[in-house]
Amino acid sequence: MNQLLIRVIAGLSLALAIPTLQAEDLNSAWREALASDPTLKASQSHIAAAQAELQVANAGRMPTVTASAGISRFDEAPAFDFSAAGVPAVLPLFGGESMTMGDVRVSLPLYTGGQLSSGIRAAESMLNAQQRGSAVSIQDIKLAVAAHYINVLRAQTALEVADSSVASLVAHVRDVEDMFKSGSIARNDYLAAAVSLADSEQLRLQARNRLDLANAAYNRSLGRPLDAPVSLTGELPGIDPDMNIESLDGLTHLALQSRDELARLDAAADVFRHQSQSVRASTGPQFGLTGGYVALGNEFLNRDEFWMVGIGLQWDLFDGGQARKKARALTFKAQAVREESQYLRSMIELQVRQAWLRLNETTKRKQLTERAVEQAQENLRVVRDRYRNGEGTNTEVLDAQVLRSKSRSNFDNADFDAKLALYELARGVGRL
Repeated sequence: MNQLLIRVIAGLSLALAIPTLQAEDLNSAWREALASDPTLKASQSHIAAAQAELQVANAGRMPTVTASAGISRFDEAPAFDFSAAGVPAVLPLFGGESMTMGDVRVSLPLYTGGQLSSGIRAAESMLNAQQRGSAVSIQDIKLAVAAHYINVLRAQTALEVADSSVASLVAHVRDVEDMFKSGSIARNDYLAAAVSLADSEQLRLQARNRLDLANAAYNRSLGRPLDAPVSLTGELPGIDPDMNIESLDGLTHLALQSRDELARLDAAADVFRHQSQSVRASTGPQFGLTGGYVALGNEFLNRDEFWMVGIGLQWDLFDGGQARKKARALTFKAQAVREESQYLRSMIELQVRQAWLRLNETTKRKQLTERAVEQAQENLRVVRDRYRNGEGTNTEVLDAQVLRSKSRSNFDNADFDAKLALYELARGVGRL
């Protein structure tokens, strides 16, 4: 007795020492997946790059300051020769054989014909496109994690059904064995029940394997080791309240307004359009304000330091049509993206319709199979009682057992299909 008490106390102490695995809901799974997903990290890097490009484009409007200094050495110092004017005199331009010079210059663009402003708008559109792309990645990740989460729940319930089937058949085999030993039934009843039990145990092994695979896929989606323990609460967050799942037209309209894929394509088209405008503007006149300070190391000049200010003009009058052709190519790219957007709109409408129909189908399946579970359970109870009383056959019991397992599996699958279809509909609308 004392040894038994010691073992019980030791077992309780060990159980308390082992940290319990905290079950997680889908919201916490989403947070972990978004924090670890490499594709989302890549999207964030693209956004950071686009932000830097926008800063570069805005900086084009700011003044630029350049400084230079140098020293030049000549094989023979140049000089002023006045002999052509009848004056026999040669005056050196500077002393020695070398010259030093320093220069600080400030330039400010005054007018670029829209080149700078178009470049800024192109950079803004690129940033918008990258942000929309990141939003698309977030929605895709959330839907994938939701599917893995629900698949784990599905596999768990499938294993529960398999365990229940095995337990029920074990009890039936025990009853059949007792009846066979008493001589009330034939031996083939016992053999048939034993074969059904072996088949049920095989199905349970398969269900356990599917659960292990579902756990591994779920862990991978969260960036965990594949063999990490999984414990789920089964809590599934609701969808956006703005979604009226009863109205297909309303959902389609909302999707065409909300889907980030469409906004990303619109932003990409704007990038090419603004780039085309910037290239066209580069062929026009460009005005800029210039100011600076120049210092010359020359002892023969009356002044060797100068301040200056001026307005400069640059106009590429002919470039062989390069700018015009490049702008046209960018315009065609923008048009191609617009056409892709039209194709995507029709695909989104189809996706919403498919998800909506699937949700309606699975909801009705759930309603139909819910009552069947109760009926199959009652049928099994009645058939087993009749068999024990010698009024039924062993085949009826085994068939009733299969029917009960099938009805429970049908209900569970319909239930999880409906839950997943709801998230697929939310993803199709762009509100996941």
